[in-house]
Amino acid sequence: MRTRQASQRRQWRLELSAVAYNVVLVLLLPVLLLYLLWRLLVRGKSREGFRQRLGSMPPEVNALGESGDPVIWVHAVSVGEVAAVQPFLRQLRLLQPLARIVLSTTTPTGQRLARNKLEAEIDALIYFPFDFQFVVQRTLNAINPRLLVMVETELWPNILSAAKRGSVATALINGRISDRAYRKDLLARPILALALARLDVVCAQSEQDAERFKRLGAAPERVVVMGNTKFDEQFPLVAEAEAAKWRHDFGFPQDAAVLVAGSTHPGEEELVLDAFAQLRRDNPGLQLVIAPRHPERGDEVERLVNEHGYASYRRSRVLTEIESGKQVTVTPGPEVRVIILDTIGELARVFAIATVVFMGGSLVAKGGHNLLQPLAQGCPVIFGPYMNNFRDITEIVLREGAGQQVQNLEELVTQAGELLASAEQRQALRERGSALIAKYSGASERMAERVSALLD
Repeated sequence: MRTRQASQRRQWRLELSAVAYNVVLVLLLPVLLLYLLWRLLVRGKSREGFRQRLGSMPPEVNALGESGDPVIWVHAVSVGEVAAVQPFLRQLRLLQPLARIVLSTTTPTGQRLARNKLEAEIDALIYFPFDFQFVVQRTLNAINPRLLVMVETELWPNILSAAKRGSVATALINGRISDRAYRKDLLARPILALALARLDVVCAQSEQDAERFKRLGAAPERVVVMGNTKFDEQFPLVAEAEAAKWRHDFGFPQDAAVLVAGSTHPGEEELVLDAFAQLRRDNPGLQLVIAPRHPERGDEVERLVNEHGYASYRRSRVLTEIESGKQVTVTPGPEVRVIILDTIGELARVFAIATVVFMGGSLVAKGGHNLLQPLAQGCPVIFGPYMNNFRDITEIVLREGAGQQVQNLEELVTQAGELLASAEQRQALRERGSALIAKYSGASERMAERVSALLD
């Protein structure tokens, strides 16, 4: 009797949270509309896929929903999640060869990466709808999925509730909650509990993530620890000839040491350029590649590079010139030139020319970025103190001795200088990085098996 009463009270609280969530959405609707108009008209954003965000699906998606084959809808927000979900989708294809897979993203950069990388794994690509009841129901009616899979941190109450009402199986894979997000999530616990209660299974990256999901409202018996799919990513194999071509295209001498700063954020490029200037005192031939996390910041980064007294090479500009038929040749010379890699999908291959890598989003409070891509290319990796978005991977990298964490600019210069001076130290880190990736792989297969079982 007590168990039944407790279950009824919990259900009542969830229903109350659902009402409160939708009342808040309605009250905020004028503000949200103004913000959306500002993004559309002033910043030119959110235009791509706008009809899909309102639940209007293209004919090919409607056709999948009417095909009679089981449809699996997978949602990955942006670039990082799309890269993480690829090995999972590959395993899901093997287990469910007749299923039609629809992938949604929130950002245009996520869409572009998915188009370039996931053609074999998916049947359709769409933008994720706004989480209003009438919009999500319209979307579900069009897609008609039997399974809805959310990736990492995506917990949207209305879409998960609508899915459960329609007898759609639901899962969260590669689930994680960063330290910073967890403090905020505790304040929104009633709303998150509403979303978590609708999930049939939560595949968490680590024990800590699993405990956090349980505290926020997930049913303990539905939460399982399965690791991180990022260890299963198919990292590009870059041959010596390709690495030599990258160096040639950038105008680097073939024997030059190269510092690659990957996925940098505002406030970080200045630190990288300062570190570069200091490191060149002992390494006068050192070259620099800066890859901003958001390629649209290319103009901003170029101004910073020029203000520091360096010439710049904008990769996006060069590619545009090549597409227009112009011959572009960059030759080594006495002028110090900084490469700005403001493109999508090239950084993972450019890591192959790095002597040392600094991973951005970590010297400023952005939560860091994936360390595995440079490790897979055999690069010694340095990162800052702010790695809360990749807590589990960071702990493993440090435990296995495969990377170095620094606290500030001074430590970055010191550690990078030591690595540039020691081929033995670089080789040791290279070997540990390769061993680490082999040791922790396999999460994608485990998650695909667990999620696939929901269809049976």
